Amino acid sequence: MEQAIFILLLASALLHATWNLFLKSAPDKPVAVMAIFFTSLPLALAGLAIAGIPRLEVLPVVLLSAAIQTGYNISLFKAYTIGQLSSIYPVARGSAPLFVFVISLGLFGSEVSKDTALGIAVICAGLVTYGLVQLRRDGFHKKELLLALANGLCIALYSLTDAYGTRLAGNAVSFLGMMAVFNRAFLFAYLYFFEIDFLPRLISGFDRRYIIGGLISFACYLIILFSYQHMPVPVVSAIRETSIIFAVILGAIFLKEKIFWEKIGLVATVLCGLLVLNPF
Repeated sequence: MEQAIFILLLASALLHATWNLFLKSAPDKPVAVMAIFFTSLPLALAGLAIAGIPRLEVLPVVLLSAAIQTGYNISLFKAYTIGQLSSIYPVARGSAPLFVFVISLGLFGSEVSKDTALGIAVICAGLVTYGLVQLRRDGFHKKELLLALANGLCIALYSLTDAYGTRLAGNAVSFLGMMAVFNRAFLFAYLYFFEIDFLPRLISGFDRRYIIGGLISFACYLIILFSYQHMPVPVVSAIRETSIIFAVILGAIFLKEKIFWEKIGLVATVLCGLLVLNPF
């Protein structure tokens, strides 16, 4: 089972990097983030129809997750508005497993093996170091770094919340479907009230590729929630952040971002961390 989940997580990492590419390359990022997440709503509703609505006791966790996910959505598109994919993505994704590990250890007393802790540390160190180097290369902006770290914290918080909520609900599809409904509603409310002329921009700026991005984002997170039911959250979080490898490759191909020596070092470091975590 662990081998299959490990492979699924790597597939999820590729899918995650792909929809982030769509968002980063979008001319109007608030429109893109809303369109990407809104187009996955039919899948969420279908999931609820098939798996059923979660029990009432799960609702507070669903609402908390939806609120944190909305914070993630907002910090993500704001970070991409001022920063590069190759700098924002690794800092956000690299800090997230570290936050998860620290919170899990501090609040829940979670125990992991020394090899697991080492693997997580190697992956996080590689990602964050690379992101900081890229920030310095692109011209350091404090706001850019803070948004990336805020995004990473949101990832950690919703990861822990969703792991608990999925186990409480007993069904990943049911939990994700209900959370997605509230998250899309919260996100739309924020964009409607705080983004100028949002509805006309949403209509005129809609792109078909956002539909693909929405389907991809839903599928990759469903894999994550399924994995939470079978593997420790810090391990799942660390493996999923290997999406940076795919982000570097996609950024170079489609966004024409340059490949520097540190990108090669990043890929090598993350691969080393994966070898430590590899359950094979």
